[in-house]
Amino acid sequence: MKRSVGAWASLAAIGLAAGAALAPPGPLAIEHFYARGLYPALQANLTAVSNRVPLPLFDLTLIAAAMLLIGGWLFWFRRARRERSLRPIGRGLAVTVTGLAVGYLWFVTAWGFNYARTPLEERLPYDASRITPLAVLELAEHAVREANRTHAAAHAAGFPSIHDTPLTLVEALHQVERELGRPRPTRVAVPKTSWLSPFFRASGVSGMLAPFYLETLLNPDLTGPERPSVLAHEWAHLSGYAPESDASFVGYLAALRAGPAAEYSAWLDLVSEAANQLQPVTQRLVLQKLEAGPRRDQDAIRERLKSLVQPVERVAWSTYDQMLKSQGVDEGVRSYSRVIQLLIGTDALKTVLSQAPGQ
Repeated sequence: MKRSVGAWASLAAIGLAAGAALAPPGPLAIEHFYARGLYPALQANLTAVSNRVPLPLFDLTLIAAAMLLIGGWLFWFRRARRERSLRPIGRGLAVTVTGLAVGYLWFVTAWGFNYARTPLEERLPYDASRITPLAVLELAEHAVREANRTHAAAHAAGFPSIHDTPLTLVEALHQVERELGRPRPTRVAVPKTSWLSPFFRASGVSGMLAPFYLETLLNPDLTGPERPSVLAHEWAHLSGYAPESDASFVGYLAALRAGPAAEYSAWLDLVSEAANQLQPVTQRLVLQKLEAGPRRDQDAIRERLKSLVQPVERVAWSTYDQMLKSQGVDEGVRSYSRVIQLLIGTDALKTVLSQAPGQ
């Protein structure tokens, strides 16, 4: 009887995982029942739990899973050899597939269904006709001017440390969330550094949302001017904006309202993001207008990125590209650049600038 119950439970987990992967709920159902209902409640509770633990629970879970997997397969192989039967191997495969199914169900329930939400372009007044090469150039030039303007004040104010939770950034995120219709404010995650930090360095990962316990993990090598923008981006993921471009959009809007350090961090990041979409000659002409201070900060970022290991970077980003596509983000990692289209095609950036002092 116990085996029968276990077998049915295993089949149920595998079937549910296959259904969630191959036929997820539609965007309207996800938006109404998950993004505005289940997810905010789950997020508040899971992040509250993980915030109480100084160590990254994501790392501990990976280590525990790896140990169980290795130990389990050593046991099944030894038993198969002792019994001279393939039945233990079959049981091992069944347990492994069931474990993967349970892990996937945990992922999509805790956070992954956010990938199926209605795109921001459909939730905001959005005019694609605004997106022209000239508009991209104007945004890049504006970002350069603002980076030059805000550099001194940002450095005078000081940048948060890698484990800080800046109150101004928390409040700005909550303001953006209210404007975008989130039913309750995000319980922000205390930034942690991961035991995967060597991998972050080698692959060029600045930070990540750890999905199982909804933690925020940051690369400890981030320079001061990078930290507010990266943290705002990861907190936007925590808010339920899964596509990278959507998280960047929400993160920029929050950082630009969060005081001198965060504002400068957002503009400095936008300089690179917008300039990368220009033709090489135009890009050089725009970047030449950066003053000495922002140039030094960009040089420090480039120095940090010298720790990249090209094979690791290629494998990491190729894997992430495939993961994004499997979750319905057709552009994969190329979706990062879509944030420029969102900023130009909506009035969100104009609204933020109109509210900023001195604008």
